[in-house]
Amino acid sequence: MSSWIAEVVRSEGGRVSFDRFMELALYHPAYGYYTGHIKTVGRSGDFSTALTIGDALVRSVAAWVKAEANLLALPVAQIIELGGGAGQLASGVLRTFSPWQRVRYQIVEISGALRQVQERKLRGKNIRWEDSIEAALETAKGQAILISSEFVDAFPCKRFERTPEAWMEIFLGLHGDVWREEYAENKAPPASSALAMKWRIGQRVEVFQSYRNWLTSVDHHLQRGALLTIDYGGSPTEIYQRKPGGTLRAYFRHQRIEGMGIYLRPGRQDLTADVNFVDLQEWGEQLGLKTIQRVTQADFIREWDRERSKSQKTADRYISDESGMGKAFKVLHQRKAS
Repeated sequence: MSSWIAEVVRSEGGRVSFDRFMELALYHPAYGYYTGHIKTVGRSGDFSTALTIGDALVRSVAAWVKAEANLLALPVAQIIELGGGAGQLASGVLRTFSPWQRVRYQIVEISGALRQVQERKLRGKNIRWEDSIEAALETAKGQAILISSEFVDAFPCKRFERTPEAWMEIFLGLHGDVWREEYAENKAPPASSALAMKWRIGQRVEVFQSYRNWLTSVDHHLQRGALLTIDYGGSPTEIYQRKPGGTLRAYFRHQRIEGMGIYLRPGRQDLTADVNFVDLQEWGEQLGLKTIQRVTQADFIREWDRERSKSQKTADRYISDESGMGKAFKVLHQRKAS
C-alpha cells in the first residue's frame, strides 16, 4: 500500500474507519483518485458509465428535466448536475432547449482533470462550474433541478459485519508495515434499512452515511425543486443476494477488484459499492423530500426516451437491457415543493 496513506493513518493514531480510508483514497487533496488521478471516464478511463456507453439515457434525462421544469413552473430552468463526467449529459440536456427558453446549467465538479474534459466538450455553451452544491444552490436562489448519474456510489461508505453479538464496524489498522482489517462496535450506528434486516453471521453491508449528511445540507439550501438520482443498486435484498462479503469493489483500468485487493493502489483505483435505494428514499422522506418514483433504468428509458422505438443501436439496447444494466441501475425521483 502507498506510503502516503500510511503516513496519514499513523498521524491519526494508526487506525481509521473504512469510510475514512475510502475518503483518503478517493479525495485526498494531493493523492486522491478523483482529485489527483482520474483523467476521464469511458473507454480510455478506469470505468465506463451508462452516459458514456449509449445515448438513450441522455435523451431520457433531458426529456424528464424539461417536463419537471414545466411542472414546477420554474421561471428559469435551473439545472445542477452533480459530477459532470465527460460532459455528455450536459451537452444532451442543453441541446433540447430552444435558444429562447430560459435555462441555466451548473456542474458541481471537484476533479480538476474532469472539469477540463467538460470545458473542452462544452465549449461555447453557457455553463457555470462550482466546487460545492451549496454554492450552486445559492446561485440558483434555492430553486433547482438536481441530476446525477453514478454520483452516490462515489461517497465514502461505512462497512459493517454481522457477528453473533451485534453489527461490528470495519476499521483498517496499521501494525508496523502490515495492514489489517479490525472490528469495533459502533455505539451509535447510522440509520439504515440494511442494518435493520436479519442476515447470516458474517454478512457485510455498506452504509452511505456521508451521503446522508450531504443530503441534509442539500435540504437546508433547496427551497423548491427536484432530485433525479441514477446509480447501480436497489433494495438490501437485491444488492446483497449471494454477496456475503458485501458489494465494495475497486476498478483499475476496467478490471474489477474485490476482497483485500480494494486496499491496493490507494489513490490510483476507483472504489465503489452498490447504492441502497431504500436508504436514499427513506432519508429523503425524513427530510421532507417527497418520493415521486423509484424505477429501474430500463423502465425510466422506456417512459422518457421518445426515440426508443427508432433506435436500434447496440449500446442503447445494452443500457436498457432488463436482464443486465437496465435492471441493475435504478432511478429515484424526489421532489421538494414550497
